[in-house]
Amino acid sequence: MKDTARTVLTEAGINVDTALKRFLDDEEMYFEFLNSFVEDTLMSRLKQAVQNGSVDDAFEAAHALKGLCANLSIDSMSKMIVPMVEILRGRSMEGIPEDFKGLSQTYENVCTAITKVCTVQ
Repeated sequence: MKDTARTVLTEAGINVDTALKRFLDDEEMYFEFLNSFVEDTLMSRLKQAVQNGSVDDAFEAAHALKGLCANLSIDSMSKMIVPMVEILRGRSMEGIPEDFKGLSQTYENVCTAITKVCTVQ
């Protein structure tokens, strides 16, 4: 992996070293999964559920997103979504709309980094 790609991803909160170990150092496969993250609909599903006040739908989307972020080592999002999942697991929406705003900004930063790196590869 080029140093610039590693730097861009790391600055977005992605732990590249941990991720590559999980992907058996297969950079091509990792980049494919990063690209699919950008195209995934979980964030839009979570946004819709939060807007609708649907705890069950928000929990389902947030829980799936938590797993996806963990698998791809997107630590910047993982550290934000884990507490959200626990609140939703308790069948509460307390603070979720506010937390979602921060998560959305982090998501945009992550997607921008991934897009930048994956188009360079």
